[in-house]
Amino acid sequence: MPKILLMSLISFLLIGCTPSIIDDDPMKNPLPEKTSENSTLMSESPINVSNLDDYLFREDTYYVDTREINQWLEEGHVAGFVNIPFYQAIANIKKSTDVLYSFDRIRDASGSVTVSLGEPGSFTENYNESLFILNAIFPKNKNIIFLSTAGVEASYLIALLIQVGYDGSKLYNAGPFSNSVGSNIAYRDYKDAKYLVEGNNAYTLDYKINYGELTPKK
Repeated sequence: MPKILLMSLISFLLIGCTPSIIDDDPMKNPLPEKTSENSTLMSESPINVSNLDDYLFREDTYYVDTREINQWLEEGHVAGFVNIPFYQAIANIKKSTDVLYSFDRIRDASGSVTVSLGEPGSFTENYNESLFILNAIFPKNKNIIFLSTAGVEASYLIALLIQVGYDGSKLYNAGPFSNSVGSNIAYRDYKDAKYLVEGNNAYTLDYKINYGELTPKK
């Protein structure tokens, strides 16, 4: 495994702090089933800002915040979540050497769109090792609950994971951490957010993820 892979995994998995004392047994509440197992939408997720705190700190669940690192630092985060910045590390619309995947609309010979932007099937690997790294970051044997700025990054990431073979019924888009959308309140603004870790806007982080030792797809 090239050193750059290990360094990259360590560098952008910022671990959220977990309270030393948790009042309730986190495994007592079974995760609710998704109505549509392959849905990527926060509006269709049975886990959202209003009940998220009931499903934290479970051994069978992985918690991912897809926002940019400086948002994580400045706006705060939910205890127990790891920060994996979607646009800066996983995928982007612009083909870039800094991300594992690019995504675009897929069109047929007549020019009609057959797969819309961000849907399963719209992602292409930038590197031969892209899938290996994706599988190393996101466990297939656990449920995964995602948060994002306003629900979009999480939706795209769930679509990517479904495309490469993950079980969509285990992937939950819990919605926005910081930017409310319509009737969906943000976790940061939710008055009963029990495990909110406040941010600090006194500093910013200048960083760059480098996948330079990987093998570009031809």
